[in-house]
Amino acid sequence: MMDETRKRISQLIVEELGEKIKRDENLQHKLEPFADLPVEKVADAIIKQFEYLLSSDLRDLIIHLIEQEIKAEESLAAPAVEKAETVSIPPPEIVEKTPSDTIEEEKPVEMLEDAQPASVMEHFGTKEHFPLEPMDIELRPTDWLYLYGFCYAPESTGKGVPSKKLALKGIDGVNTVFLMDYGDVRFFMNKISAEDYSLDKTGKPTLTTAKTAVCKYEHEKILNTLRAEEVMVSFPFWTIIQNLENIVKHIEDRYVELLRTLIDVHDAIEWDVEVFAFDRHIIELPLFTDIARERVPQRESRHPVSKVRNVKVLEKLLFKEKNFAQAIHSQLLLHSTKAKIDFMIRLDNAFMDDWKSILDARYTIGKEKRKYFCQTIRSLQKEYTEYELMFRVTHPNVRFTFLQ
Repeated sequence: MMDETRKRISQLIVEELGEKIKRDENLQHKLEPFADLPVEKVADAIIKQFEYLLSSDLRDLIIHLIEQEIKAEESLAAPAVEKAETVSIPPPEIVEKTPSDTIEEEKPVEMLEDAQPASVMEHFGTKEHFPLEPMDIELRPTDWLYLYGFCYAPESTGKGVPSKKLALKGIDGVNTVFLMDYGDVRFFMNKISAEDYSLDKTGKPTLTTAKTAVCKYEHEKILNTLRAEEVMVSFPFWTIIQNLENIVKHIEDRYVELLRTLIDVHDAIEWDVEVFAFDRHIIELPLFTDIARERVPQRESRHPVSKVRNVKVLEKLLFKEKNFAQAIHSQLLLHSTKAKIDFMIRLDNAFMDDWKSILDARYTIGKEKRKYFCQTIRSLQKEYTEYELMFRVTHPNVRFTFLQ
């Protein structure tokens, strides 16, 4: 049994190596001097040298180098196990608070207690982080609006009237995200076209199972884009409300609560990151469809076996997802002082026809590192666009539901 497992893993290594070679532009450049020679003979010669490398003392050196790299990673984090383990990493720098810093952080809370929230902006400054465009979106009382979350409004002059929009499409990929400032609070939202959705008995747009999967991905992607520049409080998925005036009324009723929540998020140093993969999407990529075709005999091509039952495809899928989870965790550790893995996918996990968690971890992030941490999430999201990995970032102690 052990020999069979080692054989399967060695096959996965060969396949992974082949993929990396295909994508390595530097290696392709180095092969250009061989362009005038027969391609097959060049490949045979390189494979022979490769076999020599793996059968000589160099193999032991490679093993040693890999083991040293793993030890170096383990010195920064607990081993990538499936159950929670706490990792302590010496912070790269210690930022000591001065008395003035302490006073500045306490001011907003005191002001709120005195029902004077106007000075909360001292926490955040007045810089606009995104290029803004004039608002030209017509809003009607019957329009449904999708809300992503809120942050501080840089200018603190909002009166509940949308005035700017972003160069960013909303959850439906059609309507543009726009801003609405009310006092010190800035909301991010976009219209949704009710005719594109099913309606429940009250006339509220609802989602089919297939559309839910797509919209969840877009929801988190948009939040990660916004969070890379703004300290935000996010709303739960599919927070929608009809008529802008109803949103303004909610804000008026809960204005001080909104500001308190923003201060909690500003002071937060612990962040939960859960990464999801959608197996059905990934196995439809050429990398996996090619494997599936290879496994089905020609005479059976009219009645192909299910990809789910194709053991080789499933092994390759889980191996790939495990690599994703480990690589992502390693990247996020660079910005954290402590990390705790609650879950990491195993090679014996099952196939799922829905969003499946492949990594769930908590990271302790100093305030001075928070923006870089969030920008890393955004970069990772772009890096794994082909695989459509979904990154969900939350704070363990800050949950805000706008509609109660």
